[in-house]
Amino acid sequence: MYKKFFKLNYGDNNFCRLYLPNKNSHNIPTIIYCHGWTKPIQGGGRILGGAPKAVRDLAIKNNMAFLSFDQFGEYRTWGDNRYFTHERWGEGVKNVYDYIVNSGLSHDGLIGCFGISSGTTAAFRMEQKYQKLAFNVSVATAISNNIINPGGPRQFYLDNKEHLDNGGLVKYCGKKISKLFFEDDDKNLCIEHLEKVKCPTLFLQGALDNDRRKQDALDGFNFLKENGIYTEYFLVEGGGHGLEQKAKLCAEKTIDFIKRVLKI
Repeated sequence: MYKKFFKLNYGDNNFCRLYLPNKNSHNIPTIIYCHGWTKPIQGGGRILGGAPKAVRDLAIKNNMAFLSFDQFGEYRTWGDNRYFTHERWGEGVKNVYDYIVNSGLSHDGLIGCFGISSGTTAAFRMEQKYQKLAFNVSVATAISNNIINPGGPRQFYLDNKEHLDNGGLVKYCGKKISKLFFEDDDKNLCIEHLEKVKCPTLFLQGALDNDRRKQDALDGFNFLKENGIYTEYFLVEGGGHGLEQKAKLCAEKTIDFIKRVLKI
């Protein structure tokens, strides 16, 4: 396996880790890994572990590339969370997608996403805006207003409206963020724009995950299916939020889905 760690010299702040079957690999299916608001050890920061690592390793065995990147405000990007929004994360996915195409590694029709938790928000945001993804694998799907607390960002904003409107910051999911985040989510909530999703989508949902993520996965699956988009749903018994307990099964389901929708 060939590894390359780098930053893009354009677009938003990011830090990329590219894994290839060999140094000269090109024109191969490529998986963009979108991490959520996780502890670094779970995938988005210092090391790649759990389900993302299992997906990467199986992808390499199947002659696929795997590109993991720290999105704005995470670990090596040094982004200021006062300016963090899911829109920036969606644009980050597009920046990485463009790098893959421009570098000759892969091309339209072979590039998709594997996202976990809020990373699924970034993947859906990119697809809803650009309709570029060839596939999307969504683990612990986060597309509704109920991202963390009951009532979600909208209620959290209302509870802190005066402070935020006066330029203050609030701590949400471990980040000190501003009104920008809440305004963006209110306007662009994924579940309210799913008709713009055109790519085949697999929802992998841990049975031990919280009820909000379970409902989001079912709602996303049902909506896309009703709109004629090829979609699959698989409930992983014994799987938690990031499917760490079922990493091997997660990888197998992910790679099998990609191979089927790409007909390889």
